[in-house]
Amino acid sequence: MRFYYSKIFNQILVVIAVCFLFSFTVLIAGCSFLPAIKKIVCDIKTPASDLRKKIGISFFENRTFLAVNNFEEIFHIKLAESIKERCPDIIIIKPEDMGYPDQIAEFPQFASERIDNLVLAKTGRELGLNAIVTGSLIDICGNKKNKGILWFKNTYNFIRFQIVVEAYDTETGAKIFDDCFDYEIKVEESDLNNLRNGNANEISALTDALLNASIPIGEKICDAVSMQPWKGCVISSCKNKIIISSGKRSGLIPGDKLEVYDSGNIFDGKDDRKFFIPGPKIGEIMITALYPDRAEATHVSGKSIKTGSVVKIKE
Repeated sequence: MRFYYSKIFNQILVVIAVCFLFSFTVLIAGCSFLPAIKKIVCDIKTPASDLRKKIGISFFENRTFLAVNNFEEIFHIKLAESIKERCPDIIIIKPEDMGYPDQIAEFPQFASERIDNLVLAKTGRELGLNAIVTGSLIDICGNKKNKGILWFKNTYNFIRFQIVVEAYDTETGAKIFDDCFDYEIKVEESDLNNLRNGNANEISALTDALLNASIPIGEKICDAVSMQPWKGCVISSCKNKIIISSGKRSGLIPGDKLEVYDSGNIFDGKDDRKFFIPGPKIGEIMITALYPDRAEATHVSGKSIKTGSVVKIKE
């Protein structure tokens, strides 16, 4: 009898070990382990993960005194491609797109030239954006460096440039990404001379390096946006008819229920900066009709759904 129970116990241990090994294998292999496993494991996700976030990219300004092969017109295109490569589900709007909104073509600024983040957040909400990305080429310089050991030392020419990138959250107006990317490339003596003479357009290595810089920058922006929850905004509320700034392209479907949050209170930050304070839940709405970038909804609960309120998918 003792042998019988011992045998059953050993069988149970084997089953547990197999289940653990199977689960561990799935975790480390990711969603490509097996088609069947993918359907079982990878489809277990929250409703919000099905919704596509939307970001807007502005022109990147060249704040140096050097013209660099239309940096302002090219860099954001490569940046959008980089973001899309890493995060294919993110919807991106950029200056070349038909219907690109004038509101983000030129950002609202104070007299100090600092971006008015509060106005920017309001604009982003109305456009159904989760975040707005901007940046600048702020410096290009050249130098010489001696490298090597003892009599093997040699002089090399380098060009260094810096790109500042920012991404603003439309719910609060705060930055979800703010970084300065510093790059240095080895060039020929003629390239360094062109730089000193103000002929940066003649330096093909610099143009290539600037465009290649969009790859790691885009990856980091993708990661920052991915960490944020999906949200939309109420752009119209009249009696029982509510319009939100997201629609079919975002993945909403009729019958989806959204939670509505008050987002009208403002916090005064440092250096006269102002931010929206995420407020409490004030009600729920349900999607009744869809358009590409708009949706109609009706009240489910809550006394007053105000224009400007933030909506999030009900989990």
